[in-house]
Amino acid sequence: MLQFFTKKLKIGNLLKLFVLYIIEDKMCVKDFCMNEISQVSAYSIQNSNLQQKSKVVNFRSGDGITKPNSGDNRDSFVSEYEKQKKKANRDKNISLGLSVFMATAFAAIAAVTLHQSGIFGKKVQKAIAKDITNEKTLKELALGKELQKQTEEIKLMIDRKDVFREKGLKSMPPIFVYSEPGAGKNAWVYGLAKDTNAKLFEVNVLKFNDMYNGQSENNILKFIENAAKEAKKNPNQTVIVYFDEIDSVAMKDNSVNSTFTNKLHNAFKTGFNELLKIPNVQIIGSSNKACKEEALTTLLDEAIINRFGKKIFVPLPNSEQLQNCMKTYFEKITNKKYIAQELTENSENIKKMCDYLSQDGHHLSFRDMEDIISQAVVLSEKEAKGYPIEMKHVKEAVLEKANQLNWPPSEIEAFMKTLV
Repeated sequence: MLQFFTKKLKIGNLLKLFVLYIIEDKMCVKDFCMNEISQVSAYSIQNSNLQQKSKVVNFRSGDGITKPNSGDNRDSFVSEYEKQKKKANRDKNISLGLSVFMATAFAAIAAVTLHQSGIFGKKVQKAIAKDITNEKTLKELALGKELQKQTEEIKLMIDRKDVFREKGLKSMPPIFVYSEPGAGKNAWVYGLAKDTNAKLFEVNVLKFNDMYNGQSENNILKFIENAAKEAKKNPNQTVIVYFDEIDSVAMKDNSVNSTFTNKLHNAFKTGFNELLKIPNVQIIGSSNKACKEEALTTLLDEAIINRFGKKIFVPLPNSEQLQNCMKTYFEKITNKKYIAQELTENSENIKKMCDYLSQDGHHLSFRDMEDIISQAVVLSEKEAKGYPIEMKHVKEAVLEKANQLNWPPSEIEAFMKTLV
């Protein structure tokens, strides 16, 4: 960056010397040197072509007035003095104007550079493949029957994309995943990428938004361009481009800001169409704003949502999924003295609890279950330092979550009494 700005300043100096050449009535300037370069661009130009007079122009001080010889008469002296004084003032103003112009240009270049680097504003996200090594497989997620059926169909299309292409299918149909918050959309996408050995490029679309005019659209197109380049490097490798929280650029907008929204929509659609041209790319978008199918077209822009050929609803976790969530957490505890044996074995109490929590009307999400487990850990440590997590701590944590979710207290308390 320093070399870049230095280059710009050198060009500015040459521009000033050129202007000096013009205002000196095109006098032949053979040799010149810079005697002083100050913050306000005080330049001294020496013309070696003048034999008897030496004329020094300093734009900072306004000097540079040639003194007449002693034999000149008074009138000619005054006239010549006034001309040279005006000329020196004019030269000074021109130099000052050029200095201000150069300083403004320098500041503008610095501002743009800093903004794009993310020091202020939002940095354009680069397409970096997500590490899914530690993510769960689709089998470990224990998907429901309907979601399992749809998932197998998508896996088939990805695994046999070459055959589908020979049968006339130019690209894999984009997938739109929607659900209530915490239902496990991201876990499903990660599991799909892991099961199909696909490279996953994920971005939260909320990060595209920027307060600077035009920058949001640029962020969208730049990310898509980067993802497309990565996909083209290995045509045989399936690449999943996942737009999380896509509603942030796809929501309908009839407000006064609709012009800005339309620009976002157009930028996203342009990038979307470019990705469709790449055979090994699978596009996936997700939203939890439109958690019901009828809300897809009422809340989201139809021109965008209709580009997704497949729409998949991810329901809230079932009993088996909640049990797996709890089991996975407890298995990560390496020191078994901190976990009661009743929680690590196939406890009937855990099964009964998860059956109850997954019933219709409770709306318990994976996020809620993670909150319950975290609170159980806290409660065990509050009882005593290093105290193991027991079933009583889990039950108490469930009661606290039930109160937060406004479940009927009498109902949940009655159920808890049925547990041993």
